[in-house]
Amino acid sequence: MSQAVLNNPTLINSVTPVNTSNRRGVIALVIVAGLLLTALLTLRITVEKMQLSFRKTPVEPRLPLTNIPGTLGPWVQVTADRALNADFEHELGASQYVFRNYIDTRLVSEKDRKALLGANPEQREELVRKLEKPIDMNGMVRIAITYYTGSSDTVPHVPDRCFAADGFKPSTYDIMPFAVLPRGNGFENTDVRIINFIDQIDSRNARPTQVAYFFQVNGTYEQDPIFGVRAKLQSLLEPRAYFAKIEIVTYLPDAPAAAKVMSEFLTHAMHDVERVLPDVKQFQPT
Repeated sequence: MSQAVLNNPTLINSVTPVNTSNRRGVIALVIVAGLLLTALLTLRITVEKMQLSFRKTPVEPRLPLTNIPGTLGPWVQVTADRALNADFEHELGASQYVFRNYIDTRLVSEKDRKALLGANPEQREELVRKLEKPIDMNGMVRIAITYYTGSSDTVPHVPDRCFAADGFKPSTYDIMPFAVLPRGNGFENTDVRIINFIDQIDSRNARPTQVAYFFQVNGTYEQDPIFGVRAKLQSLLEPRAYFAKIEIVTYLPDAPAAAKVMSEFLTHAMHDVERVLPDVKQFQPT
């Protein structure tokens, strides 16, 4: 600093000091940027190392669901496969589904059995109305299978909500093991939800309605749509996402009687159901 400046207090006071606050701000910004970069690199390494999946790959059925046969052991399909209209399909949230009624031919006469087995599903609808002996509720089931893939969102259209929306009130609620999964020379258990519904709109003429359902999801079976299906689909360790809801309806008066009929039907059906769904073996750990 010159002697003139040193001898002039006014000039000394006008010299601008170094702005230490700006320097501290730059240092803080560099530190934050470094931390963010480190976090991003750590996240990338973690995702690659643990093979985490934020986007799910769709998994298609091996065959169209309509390839499930119309004859399942002694049970025969008595309704034709029909596509829903666009509005219903949009509401369902699925384009792959089957809705069918089956009857047990062991409970009809030999003449009616031959006629039913020799007819196509459209003709069987009419034949059922002309049976020599009307089929009782032990010999009738309705099955609905809907297929969803590529999303980890909540499970749509479970009976707990859909039947309630149509005026039905659940009166009993059970979870039962059904020995219906064909494995080797026998059958393994899977848990199934069974709900008894009461018609609150037409209680005078209402039939008891028993509904059972469960899911095949990413190669396993679950009965809980939230803590079973949704939790599995949302796992970051799951790179793929699909589930099929398998739902059975009977009009028997109590859950044990309905469970007996529905599980017996499924022992004949599940081999062919699994044949059209994805191969569960491909989801087993290697």
